[in-house]
Amino acid sequence: MIENPIRVITIYPNFSNKGGAQNIALLLAEKLNEINTPIVLVETPLSFIVKDYKARAQFEKFSLKKIIQYADGHTVFLSHHRKSTTLLLFYKRIFGNKDWHIIHVAHNTFNDFRWFCWFPENIIAVSNGVKENLVNYFRLPENRITVIFNGIKDTNNVRNIRKNDGKIKILLPGRICSVKQQVELVKQTIGKLHPHIHIYFAGERESVELLKEKIESSMQYHYVGFINMVEQLNQYDYVCLFSLNEGLPLSLIEGLRFGKPLITNKLSAVLDVNKPGETGFAYDDFSSLIDGLNHLPHIDWVIYKQMASNARKRFEECFTEEKMINRYKLMLYNEIKCSPVTM
Repeated sequence: MIENPIRVITIYPNFSNKGGAQNIALLLAEKLNEINTPIVLVETPLSFIVKDYKARAQFEKFSLKKIIQYADGHTVFLSHHRKSTTLLLFYKRIFGNKDWHIIHVAHNTFNDFRWFCWFPENIIAVSNGVKENLVNYFRLPENRITVIFNGIKDTNNVRNIRKNDGKIKILLPGRICSVKQQVELVKQTIGKLHPHIHIYFAGERESVELLKEKIESSMQYHYVGFINMVEQLNQYDYVCLFSLNEGLPLSLIEGLRFGKPLITNKLSAVLDVNKPGETGFAYDDFSSLIDGLNHLPHIDWVIYKQMASNARKRFEECFTEEKMINRYKLMLYNEIKCSPVTM
């Protein structure tokens, strides 16, 4: 493990709601500041910050004044949003201060505002899919980008329990919205699934009422609202995600942690987590997904148990909190030791 006396200032604009990027940004703020109080610079009005988050760090308004206040040769600004990163680099260019150490963390893929985004010399991508986007769309050199998978704390609470009632329980967790495709999945699959297949939607946000409306006439779809994954994930057999776009889905990593085989599409970032045939199944479209779901009741317990074991093993090898933190510490060390910044 690399010792890290470096102060890290975390920057992410929006903490008014909970999300995967917010959770990772705050976790890094805590773990990378072993001596200093975690400081997070935000655009969200301080009174709107989620209460649970407020107790974990010192939140302050993102501003040029704050950047100047904290910038010194031993501070690294860890920016988790391209707008914030671009502003940081603009300020750095105006003031010409070589002591401003900046690392950008890319959490998702984008196809807009390419010409308005600046990136520092050192960039972290949370998945290979995100790295591909930075190279192919933003035209950044590969050697400036390091892939560090998001990691989560191990709960050591793995129990692969399947009831012998014939019911296959599939959890689809995440923000209920068009990008996650919960409503579209219902539209495409309703009336076409084996009667033992049951899909449980967990999450909140903008499309909840529409989802409820679509599933109210069927006994195979269930909306369970917000759930505690640590306490409740064990009661499901599979974790599913079929999004239009993902950076690195924490819900799938949580599935691996509990040894749950995964059911996904073939997005590049998703396949960083799910290895088809080993840790679960991956499909090109809804038609092949339907075929795959209808095959689940016929899967032998021995095969399921092996996939569950593979899922847990992949979590331990790639997605633990400790592995993520140690790789970030190495990046911070390298940034302080040798940090020419280009834009």
